[in-house]
Amino acid sequence: MKKLKRFLLIDDSKSTNFFNKKIIEKVQCVEEVFIVENGKQALDHIQSEIIPEVIFLDINMPVMNGWEFISEYQKLDNSYKGSIIVLMLGAELSKEDQEKAEHILEIREYAQKMLTKEIVCKIVMKYFEESNSTYCTEQSKQAS
Repeated sequence: MKKLKRFLLIDDSKSTNFFNKKIIEKVQCVEEVFIVENGKQALDHIQSEIIPEVIFLDINMPVMNGWEFISEYQKLDNSYKGSIIVLMLGAELSKEDQEKAEHILEIREYAQKMLTKEIVCKIVMKYFEESNSTYCTEQSKQAS
């Protein structure tokens, strides 16, 4: 079983980060989960060459919100981007936010604010076929 190296959670809510990290850890698909509380910290993190495969991004945050992060992220050198999949997380994305997200190449998915094992498995299995977790593999076998 090959795990992904890193996920990055970007959210100003400590409880959301705690919950989402626990869900990701239960899926057992990644070696490390990093947490930052705003877009500015996320950019600093990525530019320190700790580049995640998946970013779970909140929209509404202080200092630098999700949309501002995406705008700055797009300006980064490609060497910092790698194979990152960016997810916009929100309690519920407005129609306007969904339309905005659909026009941004870097945003591959959007999901509810609180992750579920199913959402994490969907991302891992859809974008990283060579990597899977014991949990995701067992779930897909049971569904067959």
